[in-house]
Amino acid sequence: MKIFLTLCLLLNTIITQAVIRKEDIPALESGKQILYKENVESGPWPKIHIYQLIDATPLESLAIFLALDHQKNYLPNVIASTPIEHKTPTEVYTKYEMELPWPLSNSHYTHASDFKRVSESEYSAKWWMITSESAEAVTGSAEFKLYNGKTLMAYHSLVKPKSMLASLVKGTMIEDTLTSIEAVRVETQRVKQSDKKLLEKYKKIINDGLKGINSYQEIIQSLSSKK
Repeated sequence: MKIFLTLCLLLNTIITQAVIRKEDIPALESGKQILYKENVESGPWPKIHIYQLIDATPLESLAIFLALDHQKNYLPNVIASTPIEHKTPTEVYTKYEMELPWPLSNSHYTHASDFKRVSESEYSAKWWMITSESAEAVTGSAEFKLYNGKTLMAYHSLVKPKSMLASLVKGTMIEDTLTSIEAVRVETQRVKQSDKKLLEKYKKIINDGLKGINSYQEIIQSLSSKK
């Protein structure tokens, strides 16, 4: 019950998203990541907002960001990412293993993710914790919208870790998050340029989900049969 109430509070606070500041737009347009941090009362880690441009469409950017079984191949420190269950055509549970910095041990957790099409040129995603060895609560969201022929990705996350040592690695956590979001940009642009078959696979998964098709079911069954 305590964890449920904490998650509800985190979901409420993450609704109020930071907006990119006018003075930061030139840096954004030059290719830099824009980072804002919000301190959270009673939490060792801040809420994080990251903005970056991706040279791809909003659909392509979302497709790679939510390429659930492929995330382990390009996200730093993610050792395993295994879709395990469809809750709805767009909501999927995924098991993860992540390598954490010393003195923390590897984290095993299950997250739910969901997405929607806001308009023809904008998509959004959200995720939240189902189970975790290292966190009490996790919430996040991302928006992908057309901006001067590219995609403006806005990423927001809030993690409440369990470890008493978490405050010691706050700086590392922020740097790792920036690196992971940069990896989304790099991989999206890579597949757009040189791995179009892979890109089409994950675009189809997004479009099928929006049509009411359990688009990860075949992958889930295939991964289950290998156990």
